[in-house]
Amino acid sequence: MRLAVLRPVDRPDGSIAMAREAGFETIAASLLSIVPNDAPEVDVLIAEMSLGRAMRVIVTSSTDFASPLTLAKRRGVDIASLLNGNTLEAIGPATAGAMRAEGIKVDMMPDEYTSTDLVELLSSQGVEGKRAFLLRSDHGERIPVAGLQDAGASVMGMAIHWLVPRADREELEVMAREALSGNIDAFAFSSAMTAATFLKAAERLGAGEEMIWMLNDRIVSAMGPLTRRRLEGMGIVVGAMPEHATFDGVLETIKGHSRR
Repeated sequence: MRLAVLRPVDRPDGSIAMAREAGFETIAASLLSIVPNDAPEVDVLIAEMSLGRAMRVIVTSSTDFASPLTLAKRRGVDIASLLNGNTLEAIGPATAGAMRAEGIKVDMMPDEYTSTDLVELLSSQGVEGKRAFLLRSDHGERIPVAGLQDAGASVMGMAIHWLVPRADREELEVMAREALSGNIDAFAFSSAMTAATFLKAAERLGAGEEMIWMLNDRIVSAMGPLTRRRLEGMGIVVGAMPEHATFDGVLETIKGHSRR
């Protein structure tokens, strides 16, 4: 089975290796660039955590964790010491693994790796009147911010980086042409923005509707409910939805779907 792997620019090599190990032939495209947000708010965030004012620091993806590392290094800040003085929650095992690899503890992780479950776990711990810092991308879900505010927390939801379409479109357009030619059996979308960027590539080729028709004749998997909603909003049926919002889960679900 030939699988299209659509991931941000920092992820494709690891994702390709995982897919090949699972038995897939792969075609991959890095659709997005990750640009750390080197704004004055970063200095405010660092100052707040240095003073021990953050009761919770919530990391919603391993990418959201990589950007603070970059920003801290630019400022000569030991981010492990900075973060480990707070209560830390990771949204899932990939994020937790990235944090632990840098010597940063993980205090909590939800059983289901979604924003909704993350909020439910934190709310169950009692966050009323407490401070929380939410590290996310500029395209991150609003669920954690709104949910924690509803639970009574004071939330600073900072866009720690921007996700922007890559200027070099050649790799993406090669994949779009391969898809339109019927040479791809399954598609693994890792985020709502990768889904939208892929469809825009087809539209630039004058084949937006044809791409939707083609995807609805293939196996489409989405990592997380936000990605699924974006795909379905564009008229694309997500037939292989993983139980857990991880790339491993996506691969397992596609393999299971292909056996039917």
